Amino acid sequence: MGEALERVQRSLMTKQKEFDIILMLDRVRDTASGPMALLSGVVKVVADQVRADFCLLYLLNAETGTLELKVVNERGAEVSHFSRLIPQEALRRALLSSHAAAWEPPQLFPAEMLIEVPESLCLVTLPIIMEAKGQGLGIMVLGRDSMPFTEEEMHLLEVAESQIDSSVVQSYMYHELSLRNKELETIYKFDRIRDQNLPFDEMLTVVLQELCTVIRAQMGFVMLYDRQGRQLELRAVTPDDLMVEPTYAQVVTYAANKAVERAEMVCYEEEETHCSVMCVPLILNGEILGVFGALNRSGQSGFTGDERQLLHAIVSQMDTAILESLERRRLRRLLGRSLDPYVLERLLADPNVDILKGERSLLTVLYADLRGSTRLSERLQPETLVEFINDYLGKMTEVLLYREGTLDKYVGDEVMALFGAPLPQPDHALRAVRVGLEMQAAYQSLAEAWRQRGVETDGLGIGIATGELIVGEMGCDRRTDYTVIGVAANLGSRICAAAQPGQVLISQATYELVRDQVEVIPWPGMQFKGLDRPVTVYQVIRVSGVV
Repeated sequence: MGEALERVQRSLMTKQKEFDIILMLDRVRDTASGPMALLSGVVKVVADQVRADFCLLYLLNAETGTLELKVVNERGAEVSHFSRLIPQEALRRALLSSHAAAWEPPQLFPAEMLIEVPESLCLVTLPIIMEAKGQGLGIMVLGRDSMPFTEEEMHLLEVAESQIDSSVVQSYMYHELSLRNKELETIYKFDRIRDQNLPFDEMLTVVLQELCTVIRAQMGFVMLYDRQGRQLELRAVTPDDLMVEPTYAQVVTYAANKAVERAEMVCYEEEETHCSVMCVPLILNGEILGVFGALNRSGQSGFTGDERQLLHAIVSQMDTAILESLERRRLRRLLGRSLDPYVLERLLADPNVDILKGERSLLTVLYADLRGSTRLSERLQPETLVEFINDYLGKMTEVLLYREGTLDKYVGDEVMALFGAPLPQPDHALRAVRVGLEMQAAYQSLAEAWRQRGVETDGLGIGIATGELIVGEMGCDRRTDYTVIGVAANLGSRICAAAQPGQVLISQATYELVRDQVEVIPWPGMQFKGLDRPVTVYQVIRVSGVV
């Protein structure tokens, strides 16, 4: 009778301990403030209930396939550090078992380590398995000195495992939610940077500073793809003193080129110095823009999967901003000297930056050519001729830009201008005619000033034509221009060649658009190369109305 009662009492005590550990684990799961607090609380409960000197929790990294030490709970023991040295192979072998198992040191440690491991060390491993899927999540390693774990304690660990797996899954959910929130915060932060419309270099500096904060990198960098040189060039870096060291410069260059070559993120660790670098290529609409990256020097930890994910989020916000900035820089380079600054700023403010792509448009072209310049070059000293030509081109350009025309190019002493591009101008023909007359007036003042310095000129001829033209950026990698191609462009050049000094001649198509606003003299029967029949051109005398 007494033995039976004792068995019942032991059974009740065991059930009570099972109930207690389940209740305590459930309470930790309900009250933990975050994933690490949850895991730490679970480990502490288990260690306390089985009187372990230490308890280590390893979780399986699905990306790398390694068991990573996440939580350490020590109760003043001096033996726990040996357990942290258990090889991955032994941990994975223990994970394959389906229940808590006791191990002797020789079963887990390699022979060369056994000299340092106390023989009295008692170890137990507890695989953590997601019961519904039979999927290994991780493993607990518990130990104490000189006192093996009892059957009752082993059973209690088995009971605890039924709650631990759900706690681990919950910690993953916590972590995923936290990472999503951080991603959203990161996207919002970099979206605000992008919307500040900072100067390009300043924007890159601010972005890299934030990048180093978000992903705990020692250095952030941006490399841009130089199409002319067909290579990546470092454009921004923080701090730049790291790139002075050849090792870091070589690692960054190698990883960046690999990222572009593979068109995907590259994570690389240099074996000699153990510095870690990750690079994400900037590729938008199939075009290589460059590379975003981060580096941690030797002695620092590599980048986690979360940090790689955050770098992707950052790049997703910055690729369009960098493309827009590069397109605007390209516009400034091509059109900075061709447009009035006010017109250029209006153009840059327009989010549609596809004007450099070829398109067919109804435009007006103007050619202004100096007469007798060859003879003039024979009479004047070179420096005087250059000074005169520069003065002439400057005055003509001032008149052109004032009317918001586009300077296409200088061909020697000839000025070629466009109207109606890159910004649409419904009155492009009238603008061109007014500019032609104003150029003639400006030239007369210029000629009089130079005449007083002993420089006699023969005059200025101007030709204007209107028609459908293809306009856009044309050229090759070494040099491009914003210009036009088409019949009207050739006709305008031919009309200019036929114009006498002081004349402004316009084509039939131009005249049709301005006929109610100009006074002209028709010149029928004009023959031009490339045209199989005579045409009529019109000499503009004046423009009616307010100029």
